[in-house]
Amino acid sequence: MTSESLRIVREHNAFRRSCINLQASENVMSRSAMEALASDMYGRYSHITGEGYNSYGGAVFSEEILFMAEALIARLYGSRYAEVRPIGGHIASEIVLSTMLPPGGRFLYVGPKNGGYPGYEQEYLPNLLGYSSAELPYLDGSQEVDIEGLKNIAGKERIDLIVLGQSAIVRPYDLAEISEVCRKEGIPIAYDGSHVMGLIAGGQFQPDALKYCDVLFGSTHKSFFGPQGGIILTNDGELLERMRKRVVWSTMDNYHPSRVAALSVAAEEMLAYGREYAASVVSNSRELGRTLYDIGWEVRFPPWFSFSHQVLLSEEFFVKRSIKPLDFSRVMERNRIIVDRDSRLGLSEITRMGVKDMSTIAELMEQALRGEDVSTTVEKISADLKLEYGE
Repeated sequence: MTSESLRIVREHNAFRRSCINLQASENVMSRSAMEALASDMYGRYSHITGEGYNSYGGAVFSEEILFMAEALIARLYGSRYAEVRPIGGHIASEIVLSTMLPPGGRFLYVGPKNGGYPGYEQEYLPNLLGYSSAELPYLDGSQEVDIEGLKNIAGKERIDLIVLGQSAIVRPYDLAEISEVCRKEGIPIAYDGSHVMGLIAGGQFQPDALKYCDVLFGSTHKSFFGPQGGIILTNDGELLERMRKRVVWSTMDNYHPSRVAALSVAAEEMLAYGREYAASVVSNSRELGRTLYDIGWEVRFPPWFSFSHQVLLSEEFFVKRSIKPLDFSRVMERNRIIVDRDSRLGLSEITRMGVKDMSTIAELMEQALRGEDVSTTVEKISADLKLEYGE
């Protein structure tokens, strides 16, 4: 039988192989990690209770890879404990919030207008879980938490938790200062590192996350080059046990053993190549930001541009070019350059695919924006790319 579904999948694969991907929330896995993801574990179950009892037979290897993944991830981040079963960063967030907040609790987060994750807005996770949320005081111009603003409200308003982290993130936080304010008032800190987990693992972004924060959690498929999923890290054993009670039969059921197997492979690769990879990502981000700025693009935060995997275009860029972010994304996509629709350019995937020449990338984007068709050139570049930092 001819499968129309497979036809679509194959067309997608062929199309994405012909593109340069600058989407900030995506990455590419190695063949080894893909083999694990597509293994027989893909459709199996494994439920391990707090007493070590597994509800399913035939899970001996699923258990082994789960424990290996936990050990590898803990080693990678220098944490005492790791929970690797959440099937997404958002699920990890549900686990963290529902564990660390009391009933009816209130937390502060970086608001979407400052690049924060929309899921923390009142209508989403807070309403779902019975909490309330408010935006952290934040200095958008310098991309940092407003410490004086935080001091002003910390002792006056109810704050049960602070959640750091942003969807558009180019600069690490001054955690020492934030922690000093929070510890004085007894406020715990959770760090949503979804976008920067790979850079933290590689020691290139916020290496002090677990020094000052009670929990570090996030996605495993953005700057971290694993399968789609989530992880939670902490040095607090009592907190870990409480979070683990929020995993199976609470926020999720089957944790997808093949995904954990792929994560374990990716963690091994990150341990071997993570520092070199993360350094290259940050270097490419800064270089692309500088190169685009030099050819006349309005890129935010010159002269440093970025300390992460992202480059942010300013509102002025779209005004001067008389184009909306959605239309800009569509123009790039017609030329096989993939960008998201939120003014972010991401360097994680093309770095892993060995791209080092940011001048060529910047020039192709400029030509495409001027109306030239550069799709053939992009296809030729893509055809020569080979995965690095793994096999």
